[in-house]
Amino acid sequence: MRLAVLLATLVATATVLVPGATAENRPGHPVTGVEEDLGYPIAGRVLSQDQSQGVDARGRPQAYWVTAGNDETPAMFQVTDIRSGEVVFGERLPAGVHSWASTFSTAEGAVYFGMTTGELYRWRPGDPAVTALGTPVDGEGIWRLAAAPDGVVYGGTYPGGKLISYDPATGEVTDHGQVLPGETYGRSLVVTDEHVYFGTQPNARLARFDRATGAVTRIHLPAEYAVHEVVYDMTLARDQLFVRVQPSNDLLVYDTATAEFVDIVPGISGRAISPLDPAGEHVYFRIAAHGIVRYHLDTHSWVPIGWGPNAFPGTWAWIDLDDPDFPGESLAMTYYYGRIYVWNPTTGATRYLGESDLEGAPSPVQALGRGPDGAIYVGAFLSPPGMARFDPATGATTVLPSAGQVEGFGTYDDRLVYGRYPHAHLLDYDLDQPWDYGTNPGPAVELGAEQDRPQAFAQVGDRMAVGSVPVSGRLGGALSLWDPATGEVTVHRDVVPDQSVVSLATHRGLLYGGTSVYGGYGIDPVATEAKLFVFDPDTGQVVSAVTPVPGSKAISALTVDRRGWIWGLADRTLFVYHPGANRVIRSAELFGGGSTRYGTERGLVLRGRSAYVATAGSLWHVDTRTWRATELADGGVAHLATDDDGRLYFARGARLYRWTENT
Repeated sequence: MRLAVLLATLVATATVLVPGATAENRPGHPVTGVEEDLGYPIAGRVLSQDQSQGVDARGRPQAYWVTAGNDETPAMFQVTDIRSGEVVFGERLPAGVHSWASTFSTAEGAVYFGMTTGELYRWRPGDPAVTALGTPVDGEGIWRLAAAPDGVVYGGTYPGGKLISYDPATGEVTDHGQVLPGETYGRSLVVTDEHVYFGTQPNARLARFDRATGAVTRIHLPAEYAVHEVVYDMTLARDQLFVRVQPSNDLLVYDTATAEFVDIVPGISGRAISPLDPAGEHVYFRIAAHGIVRYHLDTHSWVPIGWGPNAFPGTWAWIDLDDPDFPGESLAMTYYYGRIYVWNPTTGATRYLGESDLEGAPSPVQALGRGPDGAIYVGAFLSPPGMARFDPATGATTVLPSAGQVEGFGTYDDRLVYGRYPHAHLLDYDLDQPWDYGTNPGPAVELGAEQDRPQAFAQVGDRMAVGSVPVSGRLGGALSLWDPATGEVTVHRDVVPDQSVVSLATHRGLLYGGTSVYGGYGIDPVATEAKLFVFDPDTGQVVSAVTPVPGSKAISALTVDRRGWIWGLADRTLFVYHPGANRVIRSAELFGGGSTRYGTERGLVLRGRSAYVATAGSLWHVDTRTWRATELADGGVAHLATDDDGRLYFARGARLYRWTENT
């Protein structure tokens, strides 16, 4: 008891003696500063997560895009005439940022698309504007659409895993309920006159829904796919249903007439499988090592066709280009960066249409970090252009071309490491050499062990410690140790059972980790409180674990002061943990807002007698002697980093900001 009182007294009067402390951040002196808008680090992108193809009233083939927006700018619906390559229609939507659901209704001659926030839209070629059809089911986002031969449009939703339908003849919406118990995503759909085939996530399940009776029949995948995560894509050709599952990307061929799986094609590349060709014999898909291949439905064999576009198929259609070099029908493929590829089976002629005429939107900031070179690095949500480097000395921003979504940054020596979603990839960038994606950084290191989001980093000795969140539908994140010299990765899963590792700090050879009770999307947590744990990397064992803030759901930031005490942020609470006493010696609920899923948008920086905290949409200053909190900026503040001069960087949506304290 006497020790606890002594420690509490010490922290109440402690100053964190870091060079750069000024009079303005001492007790009794208000901290003031200047906020600068540094613009969009990744100024423009074209990203259409789902696409569809159709024709106008004259039979001219068209591609339909819903290009992603951000917190400031809604998504935009755009139409490309594939014959001319022109963008013939575009409209910024009234609501919705992302769409994974688009389908062309041949019966109606209209394209439908749904947003992850639940809005449903329709556009008929020639219409002067998009028609908003409302939100079919409150609280449900739309994640896949498919049109029936009779024109009824079906959708799969999240988080309810529901099947919904919209009848354009009556305007009626029907909620058919959750198709398979416990499955939260309706991820893939095929609709016939009689049935809807429905694929799910977070577990790869397949079901058949009877349109007349509403009866659901489970179609069991082959036994080796029992632990797969998602039925991502489906195409029906004659009686054969082509089903792509993840994470293997195997293509399963199901005969709907005999109710048997008749073939498996391992490891295809890309999303979509083409519709049946005009001859009624083949479908087409991509295999990375072979390019586009032609699959014969009767022999269950495939051959490369000699066409290898450097893109993943997003949607396919057989189209008439009305061009002598493309006689008959040609195969058109769209790619989610706004690109179109066309191939003619008779002449072998190809055509490419780029995305330059499509309108994009700045990429929302997903992660911030300071590199060993003092620059501020910016990762963005599903960013096609890459990540950005901001030079504090010159104010210049450079986009570093790469693929994927950056979840977090770490450093060792003169190198920058970043974690990429999905599949928990680590990429290692040598700052002494020019950026050359594929070479520097080189091939990605994959954590495996069902991990998906590597977001927390700390160097311990010669290794990098990485905290991660698992794939959708799974609990149990991991603490991984990666040796850059050898490439060896050791994954310690469930260091705190059923929790993800979302923040890390290191001191005197030990790792301090903060957890989130949440796992991947699509599964509810079973743990009730986030933990702070101490991990010995030499033994691979958890030394101790405490609950720093009872009831908190995530410890979103950790850092170490000059005394070796661990400062942390847990939901609305700032706390200090004393390693020697193995206990929290001070905590206070200083901030508004609620819990956060993983804490990626929150941050904590110690400097002088100040703690700077980004949480719940605001930037705060906390006097570490009085623990008085002062709001410095609001309006959607997220993420936090600092440069070598002590200036703070944060984001609002897709914009980067800098806050400089007055001296």
